[in-house]
Amino acid sequence: MKKNLSIRLFLNAAVVACLISCRSEDLLNSSEEQPPSKFRVFTAQEKETVNYAKGFKTLLERYDEINNVQHTAKALTKAFKNSSEMADEYVELNIRSQDFVTKANEKFTLFPLMRNRTVDGIIIAMLKENDTQVEFLKMYAEAENYNTMLDMFKEAYLKNTLQQRIAAKANGNCSSDGSPCDTGEVVITMPGTGGTLPGGIWNGGPPPGGCQPYDNCLNPEGPGGTGGGEGNGPGDGPNTAANPCEQTKKVITNATSKPAIDDLKTKSTQGGEDGYKIKADGTPSNVIHGSAHSVKFGDKTGYAGGYHNHTPTGIPMLSPPDVDQLLGFARAQPTSSDNTGDAFMGMVAPNGMHYVIWFNGTYQDALTNFSQEDLNAYTKWYQRQEAELSDKEISGTAYIDGNGQINSAGVEKLFFNTLKKMGLEGKVILKRVESDGTISSINLNSNNQPIASPC
Repeated sequence: MKKNLSIRLFLNAAVVACLISCRSEDLLNSSEEQPPSKFRVFTAQEKETVNYAKGFKTLLERYDEINNVQHTAKALTKAFKNSSEMADEYVELNIRSQDFVTKANEKFTLFPLMRNRTVDGIIIAMLKENDTQVEFLKMYAEAENYNTMLDMFKEAYLKNTLQQRIAAKANGNCSSDGSPCDTGEVVITMPGTGGTLPGGIWNGGPPPGGCQPYDNCLNPEGPGGTGGGEGNGPGDGPNTAANPCEQTKKVITNATSKPAIDDLKTKSTQGGEDGYKIKADGTPSNVIHGSAHSVKFGDKTGYAGGYHNHTPTGIPMLSPPDVDQLLGFARAQPTSSDNTGDAFMGMVAPNGMHYVIWFNGTYQDALTNFSQEDLNAYTKWYQRQEAELSDKEISGTAYIDGNGQINSAGVEKLFFNTLKKMGLEGKVILKRVESDGTISSINLNSNNQPIASPC
């Protein structure tokens, strides 16, 4: 009897333990699988409907404000008032199409792209992946109804700016002085694009991503609140920033990680590469000694990113293997769907060259796999590109300094060309750090030339 009772008690205890274990696992899985945060601007309040066009306008204007770039009339007007250099194109967000919804429940709105005060193209502003990702695409001219829609946008712009242009002759505002005209909101019913989204990369436009680069997360503390190219980390580490500019500032000024970066600056003038892995709170690993032109970071678990030096005989820009290392850090973040945007790679080189890149894709993008053969081929291509950009006979003098060495514009052009070659266009954010600590966002303009916007 005692034996049977003992067996029953043991079995009951086992069942309870199993239930507790399963419940704990369920809670853990529930936390891990919590979906990314949605956008505030696309979340309806009581008795309200979502105004998608207004949401896209809010996001693009906010992106310009955070990154000190110019994609909107609001940013151009600010630049004009500050006597700053103005971009040659922008999106007219007050003139738009109706909202479209695809069979996959993706929402998009069309806006005219302005260039030299005329409608020059069409931008597709798109909300996708269960309302957690935004993308701005430039419509292909081959798209169905493209010319019809372009003409409708042109007519609307001319009609709604005529009075402003007339007034400009008297009071000196609007297009008479180069600042954008205020058209007021104009909604045009468009014929559509034939049920497809025939658009591609908008050179110079914001990269695709989640709510973080726009500072517009519905749940900034939850999953998704730290992805898409920026993030919030624990303590005063590199990722407590609200945007990539602040992220970079936190990394380079962190009292714990800065000595490691300074050590690499010294190493960069001596030859041979060293590196450090850096945790989210700024704590560096022990120094990792590499070879003449490479360093292997190894297991990245527990680290947000890495820093290394290039040498006097190397190219002063992150290389294809460096980009591959960035993907590895993105995959190593604690929660794959949330924190990939915390991943970074820094590089210092002689003559004050200093760049930091941040991952700006999804976890699926981070799974992009390159074999060693792939990386070898990309590296050879990268080296040939650098030689061509440095060749005055081929590229002129735009990409070289007075000594004939490749300059910052040259290595930045090289980097964006490399991303495109590797199929990672728009998936990586590039920041330049000056010798005085000034940080700039590097993007491509409409002519595929790198432009720097101070943070």
